[in-house]
Amino acid sequence: MTQNTWKHTTIARAVRILCLTAAFLAAASVRAGAQSDERARLVGTWGVKVTLRDCATGAPLGPPFNSLVTFHSGGTISESAASLAFAPGQRSPGHGTWARTHGHAYGQEMIALVLFDTAPNLPGTPTFDPTKPVSPGFFAGWLTVSHTVRFTTVDRIASEGTNSFYRTNGELYRSGCSTATGERF
Repeated sequence: MTQNTWKHTTIARAVRILCLTAAFLAAASVRAGAQSDERARLVGTWGVKVTLRDCATGAPLGPPFNSLVTFHSGGTISESAASLAFAPGQRSPGHGTWARTHGHAYGQEMIALVLFDTAPNLPGTPTFDPTKPVSPGFFAGWLTVSHTVRFTTVDRIASEGTNSFYRTNGELYRSGCSTATGERF
């Protein structure tokens, strides 16, 4: 092999390596950009309908209630729920975090304070008052909500997960399941 042929072969090889490297970096950048764009799609305020469910059967435990959930770009959540099961002023807004868990799914974790106790008001019990909202009753403490969120369309989401209620001393006294559907506000 002559020195000129060796030089051309080496240059051609270097150009191919540079082109392959550039193509690889461009593909990685496009994929990261697409993932970032999808993640950015969740950012914003969503009108959400939450349905409490029997964990074993999936059957609804009453009518859905409304909630507003804001997914902030830094990975935090703000939430205001309108469940009539709580007395006015009994439940604080929720706060938490969200992040991509895998594929097109996102995990969200929220916590809200329960500021004071209320007695149950359930149909079929001696103390049931039909003029008041149906409620299982709550102890002062806090509640956590853990859901997995997925897009169903560009501007709609669905989620499912669990909720847990704790007394002020940290004792878990109730847990359950819930689903939610949301539409971009």
